[in-house]
Amino acid sequence: MFAARNLELLAAIENTLDALNSDTSLLRAIHAGYEEIRDRLTDSSITIDDGGRIQSMLEKAGAVCSRIYHDACKRHEAACQDPQLRPDDGVAEAYCEFMEAVRNLHDYIEELREWIATHDAVLEPSISPAFSSVDDLFDDLLPLH
Repeated sequence: MFAARNLELLAAIENTLDALNSDTSLLRAIHAGYEEIRDRLTDSSITIDDGGRIQSMLEKAGAVCSRIYHDACKRHEAACQDPQLRPDDGVAEAYCEFMEAVRNLHDYIEELREWIATHDAVLEPSISPAFSSVDDLFDDLLPLH
């Protein structure tokens, strides 16, 4: 027999789903923003982050994503273990979608951070001499005594 569910529980489920769906959409929009930034920087012929400030900010953003992800994992597990919740309530599934959005954002932030570092490293002027052959390189690295 179907037991009636507490209206407060049903409201809490609905509020949780609304919040998770909203947050997931926001994370996806932030991700799209980072993609747009990278697209605009792709053809840049100047260094992007001379002082390392952007690297620092991206590292912090990645760390925040990690903390949010780990918190969401705990909440997902709690939702899966909660005897009041049913699979068709959609809470566990909504947490999975949210965690996927956080993970994708984190991974893209890391990819962007590495791309900027590589981009800037390639554009830095070289202070070492250019060698015309491998033998010249080894002669310079291993001087005879």
